[in-house]
Amino acid sequence: MIRSLSRPQLLVDAVMAVIALLARTVLGYDGAVAFWMTVGMAGALFLRRLSPGIALGLAWCTVAVQLSASLPPDIANAAVLPVLFATAAYGSRTVRWAGLASVPIGALIATVYVLFLQSGGFDGLTSLVLQIRTGEAFQAGAPGVIGFVSAAALFGLSWVLGLLVATWRTARDGRAALRSAAAEQADARREVAVEQERTRIARDMHDVVAHSLAVVIAQADGGRYARAADPEAANEAFRTIASTARSALADVRVLLGQLRANDDADPGSDRSDRSVVAAPQPTLDDLDRLIDQLRASGLMIERIASGPTAALGPGQQLVIYRIVQESLTNVLRHGDSAIGVRIGFSWEAHAVILTVDSGLRGSRPVGAAPHGHGLDGMRERAVLAGGSFEAGEVGDRFVVCLTLPTLTASLPHTRGAMPA
Repeated sequence: MIRSLSRPQLLVDAVMAVIALLARTVLGYDGAVAFWMTVGMAGALFLRRLSPGIALGLAWCTVAVQLSASLPPDIANAAVLPVLFATAAYGSRTVRWAGLASVPIGALIATVYVLFLQSGGFDGLTSLVLQIRTGEAFQAGAPGVIGFVSAAALFGLSWVLGLLVATWRTARDGRAALRSAAAEQADARREVAVEQERTRIARDMHDVVAHSLAVVIAQADGGRYARAADPEAANEAFRTIASTARSALADVRVLLGQLRANDDADPGSDRSDRSVVAAPQPTLDDLDRLIDQLRASGLMIERIASGPTAALGPGQQLVIYRIVQESLTNVLRHGDSAIGVRIGFSWEAHAVILTVDSGLRGSRPVGAAPHGHGLDGMRERAVLAGGSFEAGEVGDRFVVCLTLPTLTASLPHTRGAMPA
């Protein structure tokens, strides 16, 4: 395995290998084998970070040449320590375990080799081993045990230090990955918040434009028909058109301002907190104006209420207003205005139930225009406000039913049934 290193890292490793080679050259060589052994160790020192596996293999090959030539231990053998360090710090799982296995094996070979050289060859080593086995020369075997333990400790310490470095690097990378994931999650949350806000603005834009255009079309048709017979009624229709258009234009400007604020927001900040531009939003007090506006367009609307009124938040009031607006606009476009519309508020202990009861035109219910999203938009508004929404045919009428929890509710929301 060849690791990717930067040029400064490669330069540092090359300089260290050259320094080690020159330092050993100052001491001189006893032969060509000693020189090439030093070159091999210097090469292993250079390759230790670039390829720990190749460096370990080169070090073992160099040691094998040294043993075959019966060369004494050399200062160049110290390069084994950084190589063992590198196998644990930078090597793969296989190379790391190979480095660990090299610790006891290398310590044993080094100890036996030193004893071999001290005893004068194979004959002396065999005699020493026999004495140690029979217990006749404990003091003769004690240096070997001490040498083995010392070599194993030295080799093992190098490997353990490399493992600690690898563990620290893994922990650092893990912390960096967590920080990166947290940053990506924050970005994703901001993007979701902005997308939700844009969806809300698009919903409001649909409600404002669809309602206003429906009123304008109805008034324009009525004024055109009444122009000859009742000029005053035509003038009133035109006044309603102008008033509705001005109101719609003001609402559209507010919504466009909100959208522009989202686009101009600083990407590095929490746009979800700035996405809602402070602007007046319709409340329950604005329902009378809405109903009067649609009554002027020819709808017969009856508003009834039962039970003591409870407190609702601004968001809940906006949901009620938009659902009533969407429902009445759908009646004006698709329903039977001659049958009339009943808007009912039932105030209960912990919830308010809104019903919009309207007529059907043919077999198509109000809000079910082809490819429309009216009912889906109303349902989404209700769910986001913590309530429930149902819509469907009841006999020959179409009923929209919204249930919202009041501010005094102790439960998340109370689900209401559609009236029969």
